[in-house]
Amino acid sequence: MRKARFRLALALGALALVLAACGGETGSTTTAGDDGGAGTTAAESTELTVLLPVDSPNMYGFRVADSEGYFTEEGLDVTLEFVDGSGAAIQQMLAGNGEIASVGTGTVAEAIEEGHDNIRAVGNTNYGSVFLLTVPEESDIQSPADLEGARIGISEFSGGEVPVVRGIVSAAGFDPQTDVELVPIGEGTALAVQAIEEGTVDAYGGSVNDIVAVEVQGVPLRALDPGDLSGVPALPLVTTQEYIDSNADAVEGFLRAVARGAQFGQDNPEETLAILMEQSPEQFTDETGEAIFELILDLWQAPEGDLFHSQSVESWEYFFGIIAVELPEGTDLDTIIVEDFVEAANDF
Repeated sequence: MRKARFRLALALGALALVLAACGGETGSTTTAGDDGGAGTTAAESTELTVLLPVDSPNMYGFRVADSEGYFTEEGLDVTLEFVDGSGAAIQQMLAGNGEIASVGTGTVAEAIEEGHDNIRAVGNTNYGSVFLLTVPEESDIQSPADLEGARIGISEFSGGEVPVVRGIVSAAGFDPQTDVELVPIGEGTALAVQAIEEGTVDAYGGSVNDIVAVEVQGVPLRALDPGDLSGVPALPLVTTQEYIDSNADAVEGFLRAVARGAQFGQDNPEETLAILMEQSPEQFTDETGEAIFELILDLWQAPEGDLFHSQSVESWEYFFGIIAVELPEGTDLDTIIVEDFVEAANDF
């Protein structure tokens, strides 16, 4: 895989970016494997519902695996179900409405805090910060140290960016409950733009989707640097221990298909963009979709020297430190993070 490069016009320095998993249209689905290709009949295919937190160009690895038949070749009949954010994705999975979910790392922490200790992170698709904290380009706020008393726009209180925003505020020495005010203003909508332009909020926390959408509407933003998050697994793929115990081959095949989709995008960006435009044309009604796709290509790469889907206890602990999360006493990340499938998932 090629070395990561960053092209974000938000002066993010070394900060790696992702899409962010906190918005989307519930119910959008696509399926693979109906013809049972590669010698596998539809009757022999393992049905698999995968819950994705947003319909965005950042889901390209899944879209490509679907379009190019990689799921089918693994004997899988996959439904990609786009839901409304990371929280909804993991809740639906735990409720039995899907077998695998793509969620933010912070969302996994929240689920563990709620007692769901059967969650297992079997892979990862994005490396870097899932969300950003930005200010208008001409703002006097130059760093998180200047945030005291600020009103910070967010998508909603359950948005995936909220733990990151609170963590950045905490790391700057402030109490996110009393020293700043979080104000829901939406996900890169015209209302969000209005709130930023009119000064209703001083800063804006959101996904790459949200930030690009605001900039496309004519409001340049500048990201506040939370520190180096370039190696953090930002979008883990999670399932349950029970599903692994009964369907290890399906988990391995799914991860391999997604890894192939990821590599296809790195090698064939123009073809990948065409696939996205065909499968989700509503994402490309203006320049937003292409801008997001250009940014996230680098983020679908593991750090140099690591295999795709790899993650580590150390990287999770580092991220939890950034967002000021403390897992319940006795939580064993060595159990939560399952690396058993990574090598086989990269064997293609």
